[in-house]
Amino acid sequence: MQKMKLSVKKMIQLALCVLIYCGIQCVILYLDKNHLTSYNGVMTAIQFCVCLIMTFLDRRIGAKISCVMIALSMADMLFVMVMTHRLAPLPGFCNLLVYMILLVVLTKQFYDQERDAVTDFLTGLYNQRGLYRVLRREIENRNPVFVVYVDLTNYKIINDNYGHSYGDQVLRTVTERMSEIVGGDGVLSRVGGDEFVLVLNGYCDAQEVTERVLNRLSEKISILKDGSRIDSYLTAYAGISAYPKDGESAEELIKFADIAMYQASKAKKEKICFFNKEMEERLKRKVELEKLIKDSLEHDYFYLVYQPQYRLADKKLRGFETLLRLREPGGEIVSPAEFIPVAEKGELILQIDKYVLRRAMTEYRDVVKEADKGLIISVNVSAKNFGRVGFVEQVRRLLKETGFPPANLEVEITEYCLVQSMETTVNNICGLRELGVQVALDDFGTGYTSLSYLAKMPINLLKVDKSLIDDIEKDDKSLDFVNAVIAMGHMMGCEVISEGVENERQLDLLNDQKCDFVQGFVWGRPMDYEAAMEIARMV
Repeated sequence: MQKMKLSVKKMIQLALCVLIYCGIQCVILYLDKNHLTSYNGVMTAIQFCVCLIMTFLDRRIGAKISCVMIALSMADMLFVMVMTHRLAPLPGFCNLLVYMILLVVLTKQFYDQERDAVTDFLTGLYNQRGLYRVLRREIENRNPVFVVYVDLTNYKIINDNYGHSYGDQVLRTVTERMSEIVGGDGVLSRVGGDEFVLVLNGYCDAQEVTERVLNRLSEKISILKDGSRIDSYLTAYAGISAYPKDGESAEELIKFADIAMYQASKAKKEKICFFNKEMEERLKRKVELEKLIKDSLEHDYFYLVYQPQYRLADKKLRGFETLLRLREPGGEIVSPAEFIPVAEKGELILQIDKYVLRRAMTEYRDVVKEADKGLIISVNVSAKNFGRVGFVEQVRRLLKETGFPPANLEVEITEYCLVQSMETTVNNICGLRELGVQVALDDFGTGYTSLSYLAKMPINLLKVDKSLIDDIEKDDKSLDFVNAVIAMGHMMGCEVISEGVENERQLDLLNDQKCDFVQGFVWGRPMDYEAAMEIARMV
């Protein structure tokens, strides 16, 4: 409705301009009739200004009307010169010719600017603005379409490893391959560094076209770099939404396709996922959780629990791992498995990390200072936060603000930090160690980071994941694997702690394998602050 009002308004403005033009023509005829030709040039200039106004109002229609008007005026002057054998109208004819050329040049410039505004400079595809324009036009015309959101999940790793120049060539290759498949069935756009959106004809087989696109993208990409040919492989996932079934606006369709793509990448079973109402409910829950997280940070709905860590040889308390919990105002507990992924999707996880660090240091400060017990407080930090350049400085400020001893703080990271940003992560590990803060590598044995990289990092503790501990008392292969992980940790000069230890048999086996510390229900469940402090003061 809003666009219709704008169109009507433009048509009224164009009509007024045409009326003004007709009036100017009448005045010119009247003045010529009275032999006042000196005003002819002035009127021609005014005529050109009217044409310019029409062109600015509507580049497509206005420019065409203006060119026709100027061409008719030029034909009229040429007719007069031919019939009367007089050259008096020649200056006006030349002026109109110049005006016509200028109008064409301006129109071309407007067209180029408009094209650049909706085009991705690297691939030549539509950008996000162009995508919305195409999609809205299809919706206005009531044309059924499919919106396919494609994400290249490992492109960032390739780009970081081989450089931006190589990465740009990969994206151009991706564009060529996708264009080959889509052809006349739709329109391609690039909406992010490694994200593409396809608008497909609603009468085509979206599943089949998308499968062909993903299969083509998974084929080897071979690009020449510094005189040598480098091969790489892309992994892509896609989500599909449909108009009018799933949504009535461009914003909804793109958002729903993105949600479906995320679902596909999360499940990893199928690389293509169609949007459904169940996902919409999850989206609503995600929005609710985002609001709840923001409210929790503001009104302190978050609270910490502490799980003790013990030395295996003599059950001496090493310290506590800090675990975040969320209680809604009504008293209902929200699982971290539900709200942490939502926070990690955006920037809220950065605020949560800062909140947990500050609160853990503040609550634990007085206990660790008592009698110099050397107890450790361990805090998990997200890969997104640890991959930032300013993370070490943030920790430095919090240590100063709370007065917490650096030697008693341990920051836990996962191997995914190394995958996201190797250089920054290594620099941050070194920066924390220079502050005197300890660094633990969580979920060790479940990731895929090169041991050659890990061996060079000043990490002081490796945490064996619970999934590796669960079967060690009934599966010799699991026990051998845990033994190998513990041995690797010791070879790297690190102490090793096993998570999720739940029974005495597991304790005995880990003790035989020379594991340094344990953490789990067998010796201590997560507890509130008062219970944890009571245990700490008994040390």
